[in-house]
Amino acid sequence: MRIALVADSHLAERAPECVANWKAAAGAVARLRADLTVHLGDISLDGQVHPDELRFAHDQTKAWPTPIHFVPGNHDLGDGSGESALDPQRLAAYEASFGADHWAVSAGRWELIGINAQLLGSGTPQEHAQWRWLEDHARRIRDDRDHSVLFLHRPLLRPSANEHHREGRYVTHAACERLLDGPLRHSLRAVVSGHTHQHLDRTVGGVRHLWLPSTAFVLPDEIQVRVGEKVVGLGLLELGGSSVWFDLLCPDGMRRHQVTELGFHAPHRHPIAEPQALG
Repeated sequence: MRIALVADSHLAERAPECVANWKAAAGAVARLRADLTVHLGDISLDGQVHPDELRFAHDQTKAWPTPIHFVPGNHDLGDGSGESALDPQRLAAYEASFGADHWAVSAGRWELIGINAQLLGSGTPQEHAQWRWLEDHARRIRDDRDHSVLFLHRPLLRPSANEHHREGRYVTHAACERLLDGPLRHSLRAVVSGHTHQHLDRTVGGVRHLWLPSTAFVLPDEIQVRVGEKVVGLGLLELGGSSVWFDLLCPDGMRRHQVTELGFHAPHRHPIAEPQALG
């Protein structure tokens, strides 16, 4: 199975450069003949405060060349992972445009699982319901399948010691441990995330962690700490037997925009805020 991976498209009418890059990504996915696409969140530029941008982003996905599944990001729901209270109205607005915030797709020996990272650490009934749902799917994988891939907006992997205390970039430590050592521990082969606008590919404990760059723009080093590679692009994940292959692609026509050069950016308002850095 060939899965196209896109992240952080930040679509809005006021961000024509992001829309143009999205269309370049669509052309590339059509040429790649992928079976499925997974969008890793931050579909909209600021849908968490401008619901019309959720609707605009949804309209831009209608012509996508493959079936597409989405997971929400902070720019679709607002800050999560326990940093701020979940707004059920924002979650409802997201689901009205993009469907369920968690899902599973079976593909031969593989189970593809998408979850809402914004819920993790929130302590809400919605988070508890997602954990119950995930445990049910983990039992199904033990019975019927050998391997799973987890898709979510925020990464689990902290690649260096100084990342362990950073808020805003990762899911909580407790949620990370529960995902890696809990019900999926026997089947999990890869974790695929967005959010950082950087690319990273590391394998730890037999699990491959893939950070997808944004299709839209990069953040300069002066406003975001560099951890991985700052590129724009998309990914192609191929699953066969028990193997995972990944290719990072920078398609023809996709521009490597710096966010500070785009019209919607204001110096006092960074688009992907963390307390100490961005990502």
